[in-house]
Amino acid sequence: MNTETTVEIDVLLELRDYLRANYWFMFRRFKWLLLLLFFGAIVYPLLLVSKIALQDEVNNYWGYFIPWVLLALMFGGTYFTTKKQMASNRALNERIHYIFSESGLATNASTFSGQTAWANVYETHETKTNFLIFISKTMMYIIPKRCFDSAEQIASFKRLLRSQLDAKAKWK
Repeated sequence: MNTETTVEIDVLLELRDYLRANYWFMFRRFKWLLLLLFFGAIVYPLLLVSKIALQDEVNNYWGYFIPWVLLALMFGGTYFTTKKQMASNRALNERIHYIFSESGLATNASTFSGQTAWANVYETHETKTNFLIFISKTMMYIIPKRCFDSAEQIASFKRLLRSQLDAKAKWK
């Protein structure tokens, strides 16, 4: 009698799935820089208003826009890079059949296939809309929750990840 847990799903990534995963990664990687820029974007204009209120001479207003420009470049750059990758990378636009089992995860698509053992998984994270399975610090499989058939299939998938990855699995 085979009691091995297997979860099979088909995934066709949409731009919003890939974009959410990239923004999540950006927030995780540059959290302190983003907080510093956001803080600067709020504090700099307050300093400008206080100088005007005190009738101090302000010669250059452009420096107050630097945090906003940097934030816009980070978010805009991530958006346009993601969009460009979706347009140019055929593997991101294919339906991928994933088979998750106790021996690892297998991927099958029309142009590629592969097998990854759980020992090669760096870590996994659950977000509000996706499961992110990292095979290195910067490479990940994106599994949207919308691709699962039911809540029971999601629970079975989480149990499988928890049993195979233990501390490498991060849940929301």
